[in-house]
Amino acid sequence: MSRWNEEEEHLLRTLITTKTHEQIAIEFERRRSKSLPGFKQRRTLSSIQKKCEGDKITLSTCSEYKDPYEKRWERIKEITKEYKEASEKITSGIVENANTKILTISDIHFPFSLEDEIFKALEEHSDADIVVLNGDILDGYIYSTWAKAKRIAALKEYMAAFELVEHIAANFPKVVIVAGNHDIRPARALAKVGWEKEESQLFRPDLLARIANGEKLNKNGELIEKLPFENVYYQAYDAWYVRIGKTIFAHPSGYRGGPGGTAQKLYEYFIKRMGSDSFDSIVVGHTHKIYKGVFCNKLLIEQGAMCDRQPYQHKPDLRFLHAMNGYAIIYQNENGDTDFNKSRVIYLGSMLPPKKELL
Repeated sequence: MSRWNEEEEHLLRTLITTKTHEQIAIEFERRRSKSLPGFKQRRTLSSIQKKCEGDKITLSTCSEYKDPYEKRWERIKEITKEYKEASEKITSGIVENANTKILTISDIHFPFSLEDEIFKALEEHSDADIVVLNGDILDGYIYSTWAKAKRIAALKEYMAAFELVEHIAANFPKVVIVAGNHDIRPARALAKVGWEKEESQLFRPDLLARIANGEKLNKNGELIEKLPFENVYYQAYDAWYVRIGKTIFAHPSGYRGGPGGTAQKLYEYFIKRMGSDSFDSIVVGHTHKIYKGVFCNKLLIEQGAMCDRQPYQHKPDLRFLHAMNGYAIIYQNENGDTDFNKSRVIYLGSMLPPKKELL
C-alpha cells in the first residue's frame, strides 16, 4: 500500500472524531471516484483500520487535532483583508463635493511627446481643477524589446517627465499620475533577468513614484532637489487606475479591438470588481484611439495619445492600426457624477498622415 499523503492524513483525523471506520471508508471511496486532488489511491476498510491501529489514531488522540491548513487559511484571510483595505483606499476618490473639471492627458511617451500640443491643452484648460496623466508618461525606450533606432537614456525621459509634472503642479490644484505599461518597463526589465521584487526595490525602478515624490535629478542621476509636490497624487498600489468622483481613469496593458472595445472590456472588469453604483464613466489610455460612447448607461472614453507615432509603428506588418492624437475633458457635479454631454474628447488628428502622390 502506498504512503498516505497529507490530504488523506488530514481527512482521516478529522472524520475519526464523528464517524465509524466503515463510514470513513465510504467517504474515501467517494473522493477517489470523483478524482479529487490527493485521493488517487483506493483506501479500503481494512487499510483504514490498519492505519488507525498502527498510528494509534482514535477518538481520544484526535479530539484535540489541529488542522494543518488552519495557518494557511488564516494567512489567506489576512492577505484578503489587506487587499480589501488597500482596494477601498485606492477607489475612495480624492475629490471633495465640488463642481470639478478634469483635464486628462495620456500616452505622452517621452521623448516622443507632442510638447507643443500638451502645453497648448494646459493653457486652454487652465481652469481645470485636476490634471490626470493617465499612463505611459515615460516610454522606457531603452528597456524595449523592439528593435531600436537609437539609444535614448532613461534619465532623459525621467527629467522631461519631471519638468512636466513640476509645471502642472505649480499651475493646477491637483495632479494625479496613473502608471501605464511603458512606465513599468524598468521593473519588468529587472524581472526578466531574474531579479525578484525584494532585490530590485533597492534600485527603486518605479520612476513615477520617484517623480511624485519630488525627486529632481541632474544629468548624472544625482538627487539635486526634493520638491514637496503636496498636490501630486500617485498610488503605487494598483497604480494602473484611479477613481476620481465617479470617473475611473485607467491604463490597462491589455487591448480589445473595435471602436471602444478596450473601454467596454474595462467596463466588464470594473463592474465585477466594484459594482455598478461605484462609477458612471471610464476614461482609457493605452489604445492611442479616439472614442466616446455610452455603453450600459456608462460613459466610455478612449482618449487618444499625446505623442508622435513611435518608430516600431512604421513597419508594414499592419500590427499597429491607424493611431490618433487627443486628450479628454471630464466634468463632474458636486456629487462626483459625470456630465455625459459636457465631457468630451478633443481630437488632434492622426499620428501618421498619408503619403503625398509620387507623380
